[in-house]
This record gives sequence, structure tokens and C-alpha cells, in this order.
Amino acid sequence: MLAELSKTDALWLLNTYQPKMGGIINQSTISMFTKAINLMRGTNSSNPTCGCQYKTQAQIAKSLFEQYKTEIETIANG
Repeated sequence: MLAELSKTDALWLLNTYQPKMGGIINQSTISMFTKAINLMRGTNSSNPTCGCQYKTQAQIAKSLFEQYKTEIETIANG
């Protein structure tokens, strides 16, 4: 279930996260994936402590975004 998103958060997911979600996953970009997960789930988790978990974190963010994209777009355009 998608957490309650503000229009600002929905726009961030569409305009900032979406264009970069298939890009490089490293220490400087992992916070973007974590932020996306936290927005969509309504959580406050922190970045993975091990680089070996970065790819999984990015895959979770991408999966959630693809699952909720229509709802995110509705909020952004509302």
C-alpha cells in the first residue's frame, strides 16, 4: 500500500527519482533510493551500511515505484 504522499513528494519521485532510478548505484546515490522507499512506504529507514546491499535497496525502490506509478502520477497531477 502506498503511503500518503504530498504533491511535492510525488513530484520529486516523478521528476528527480524516476529519471535516475536506472542509473549508477553507489555511496553518493544510495540516499536517493532510500528516500524513494521511505516516501512510498511511509517509513524512516536509513541507508544500508554495506555496499553489498545497495543493489537490493535500488531494486526495492524501483519495484515500489513501478507498482505505484499510476497513483503517484495522480497525486502529482491532483
